[in-house]
Formats: sequence, structure tokens, C-alpha cells
Amino acid sequence: MTTDWEKQLARRAQAVQRAAQQRDADIAAARLDGHSFREIGRWVKVNHERARRIAIRINGDSRTRTEREEKSA
Repeated sequence: MTTDWEKQLARRAQAVQRAAQQRDADIAAARLDGHSFREIGRWVKVNHERARRIAIRINGDSRTRTEREEKSA
């Protein structure tokens, strides 16, 4: 039996992409829950500014859920 490397590598690439998307969603969710960008960055081993950009892309801004609620009240 031979390995179909093209299919195997394509599956792995898709798995990596899905994992990265889920990680980004988790970063955004952690920020909404009130965690600092430095803390989040340390947890996922990315620069805090990258964590900030990810949260802005997904959440629409960089504020926590509490900060958003205070602003709208």
C-alpha cells in the first residue's frame, strides 16, 4: 500500500487551518471575558498586539464585554 501524499497533506493543511481559526475564536472569546491581551498572548504564545488584532477582527473592537456594557449604559 502506498500513501497518497497529496491527499494526506491536504487533510493536514485543512486541520491546521481549522485549529488556527478555533484558536483565534478562543482568543476573541477570552478577551470578551475580560482577560488582558498580554495574558492571552502568553497563553497562546503570540505577541499581545497580534492577540489584539485578532480580537478586533473577530469582535469588532478590542474591548471586553464589561467595557462594552459600561459604554452603552
